[in-house]
Amino acid sequence: MTVEEVLGAPLRIRIILALWKTGEVNATELAKRLETNYSQLVAHLKFLSRYGIVEERRIGRARLVRLRNTNLVEALAKALEEIDEKLKTRHISPQG
Repeated sequence: MTVEEVLGAPLRIRIILALWKTGEVNATELAKRLETNYSQLVAHLKFLSRYGIVEERRIGRARLVRLRNTNLVEALAKALEEIDEKLKTRHISPQG
């Protein structure tokens, strides 16, 4: 698996950024915040979980998800947040 394959879906990046900002959250609430359907979100969460980026726990029927607490995941989330903020504030064009 390559980094392009793991982070290649825009929704996966949005999930990482949202979890970095909010911490642990109910998957249903996360789907609403990201304006995506629950099934699609869960598929991406399972993928990210398989590669050690997110983890989940259940309380009854509620599925709570969060970023794994590792240095690598923290560095990834910080880097994505920094890039996201710079792109939003600089209005960089595709040509540079």
